[in-house]
Amino acid sequence: MTRHALLIGMLILASQAALSAARAAPLAPDDNQTTAGQDIEIRDASLQILRPERRIAAGYFTIENRGESVHLLAGVSSPACPRLFAHHTEQESTGETAALFSHLALPAQTTLVFPPGGYHLICADYGDGVRPGQQVTITFHFLGGATRNVPFLVRAAADTQDATPPDATP
Repeated sequence: MTRHALLIGMLILASQAALSAARAAPLAPDDNQTTAGQDIEIRDASLQILRPERRIAAGYFTIENRGESVHLLAGVSSPACPRLFAHHTEQESTGETAALFSHLALPAQTTLVFPPGGYHLICADYGDGVRPGQQVTITFHFLGGATRNVPFLVRAAADTQDATPPDATP
């Protein structure tokens, strides 16, 4: 097992433990959850079309918690992606894996990278607006109500010049 996979696995276990603790004792706004909007930075965001014929794209990004408190990512959404969920390239997809971004703990002073080949987002059943060169906004929702709207630059599939869905009109 690579060091990267071990680190991600440990973070998932920590996230599940933090979620269990959050369910047992709900966090109040004074538990520093309201600062997620200021503490969290999301960068290097891109959406690569993988299977244009099936309208599947992968979202890659880096998320950094620069604050002094653990923040909990409670979900991700986008009008451009009717189905948006987590996936790992080298592991079997399960409901728990798919729900990763609905209960991910972001430890204080920590940077997590979601790259090709590891855990990342899947945007499925995307619409005609998801085309190479365009931007898709994905909203990250945090416990406590804070949100971050992040532009993801759409890139063509690796083996084609243009991965515009065949039934899309210019």
